[in-house]
Amino acid sequence: MLPSMIKDNYDEIIKRISEYADPSSVTVVAVTKYQTIEAANEAISCGITDIGENKVQQLCERNSILLPAKRHLIGHLQTNKAKQAVSVADLIQSVDSERVAVEISKQAEKIDKIQEVLVEVNIANEETKTGASIEELKSILTVCGSLPNIFIKGLMAIMPISGEEYYFERMHDLFQETAAMKYTNTQMQILSMGMSNDYATAVKHGSNMIRVGRVLFL
Repeated sequence: MLPSMIKDNYDEIIKRISEYADPSSVTVVAVTKYQTIEAANEAISCGITDIGENKVQQLCERNSILLPAKRHLIGHLQTNKAKQAVSVADLIQSVDSERVAVEISKQAEKIDKIQEVLVEVNIANEETKTGASIEELKSILTVCGSLPNIFIKGLMAIMPISGEEYYFERMHDLFQETAAMKYTNTQMQILSMGMSNDYATAVKHGSNMIRVGRVLFL
């Protein structure tokens, strides 16, 4: 991957975002799980401010050799990995149960940290995907409100591969509905939806954080 190609790809992503929103209002998270550390750092040098990893181990291994950028954990988090995740992640995007939230807060308390998180929603109730159901969301948010070392910054979703715009609309509506509820330890600022194949549609429907890998590093 030539540095100029990453920059060109990033410019194209920004151009597409600008069709639906002010690019400065949308955070582009570079997903680097298949990339070398050199490619990840080149993306940061080109203007990327946020790096996302699917696995806790990889996030930890790369932490000391990545250039300054916010670290996101975007993959499924098991409770036995919470300690590692809290030690390096600026934002954990994949809280999908009360149990995971409780463990994150417990581990964050040990290092005197308020861990920022997103609650992951399985908006289409797909059996092959993780994430809380819409019905479980209220309970998770209520529990998080009682946890001293966790702070909810918003919601995350992996949209159905079908790309039906209904689900993007529903996710945005859910985001707004949740924000209106004023849960404790919660400030609904981030709606993280949209990946390489559907980020433009996501921004069209109100996403202000996208997670892209292939289209950035292709």
